[in-house]
Amino acid sequence: MHIKNKRGQSTVEYVLLVTAVLAVVIALLSSSKSGFQTQLNSTLSTASNDITSMGSVLSNSHAQSNGTSNASTTPPISISVTNGE
Repeated sequence: MHIKNKRGQSTVEYVLLVTAVLAVVIALLSSSKSGFQTQLNSTLSTASNDITSMGSVLSNSHAQSNGTSNASTTPPISISVTNGE
């Protein structure tokens, strides 16, 4: 059997792969027995705090280079993933 439209085949394979990955992620998030949800929350929280901190550093650096003062800082952002309960 010769497939004439390989592009369509590749699209279907890609969609199936994305669906499988999403199914695994949803299964891990819905499982409260594992520490995956706790670890994900911790990782997201750390990343958001680091991004906020770096934004403040860059903002203050930009303000100092312009000769202005930027005394206000943005508080850290808290992100939490729940399983809908």
